[in-house]
Amino acid sequence: MDNIIFICTGNTCRSPMAEGLFRAHGGEEQTGLRAASAGLFTQDGMPASENAITAAKELGADISTHRSRMITPEIAKNARYLVCMTGAHYDQLCERFPDCADKVFTLLPTDVSDPFGGDLETYRRAAAQIDEGVRSIIGRLDA
Repeated sequence: MDNIIFICTGNTCRSPMAEGLFRAHGGEEQTGLRAASAGLFTQDGMPASENAITAAKELGADISTHRSRMITPEIAKNARYLVCMTGAHYDQLCERFPDCADKVFTLLPTDVSDPFGGDLETYRRAAAQIDEGVRSIIGRLDA
């Protein structure tokens, strides 16, 4: 099965929510793509933030067992799609992995603001944006 990898900075907020929401909305079954996530600047093994877990759960996704991981050349090479939360992530991915530029996209036309360190309402706003983008992707990639 091909992978769709959601990318953000630390892989503890936005990209895990996107991965979880993709699964929760039946994205894997509808598109034939396996959802995963990674960060551009992170440490492997960190849990999703508590507010990300709560905001995702309110939208039907369980990301409580998520552990962060750094994007690697192998992950990028083996992905069918690399979906970024911001234009800056897009630029960094294309710079780091120029051979993968044709499969790098942003989730939405506008950046999904980083809720890291914010209150639950800040995470809910980010989760709502991510949910909108994920639903759109599933609709466009529906097999």
